[in-house]
Amino acid sequence: MRRISADVVIALLLLVICAVFFAETFAYQRVYLSIIGAKLWPRVVVAVLGMLAAVYLYQSFRAGAGERDTPWSLKAWIEENRNVIACFALYGLFLVTLPWLGMLLGGILFVFATLAAIGHNDLKSHLVHAAIAVVSIGLMWSVFTFALGVVLPEGVILPR
Repeated sequence: MRRISADVVIALLLLVICAVFFAETFAYQRVYLSIIGAKLWPRVVVAVLGMLAAVYLYQSFRAGAGERDTPWSLKAWIEENRNVIACFALYGLFLVTLPWLGMLLGGILFVFATLAAIGHNDLKSHLVHAAIAVVSIGLMWSVFTFALGVVLPEGVILPR
């Protein structure tokens, strides 16, 4: 008998969460004189996430359970999930420093540090990571600040 892998369980859990979120959009009230209802964008996002979870489930079934030859150990698990742990730690550091650095500087540093942590470790790659961080966060910050009028955290270093 084939064991169910953790990926299958997580994919099924993600599909259930997406279904619950999609069902919750039916409780949104209609906004008076709105062209597009308040439920459109949440449904689009949840539908895309649901499709990605379905693809994840399909790939998990195809991959199988993947039996281990060696017993489980914390050291091996940390080494296997080093990138994931580093990304979560960097995100936590980003959230902690957000009041001081603000969204613009903190976002640029977070994206650069994340790309540097999971990418190659040479000068050319670091220059590409810096360019990606500055352009992506700069564009996102500009769109939210100027086009959408969203007040993003400013920080102490670069107040508006």
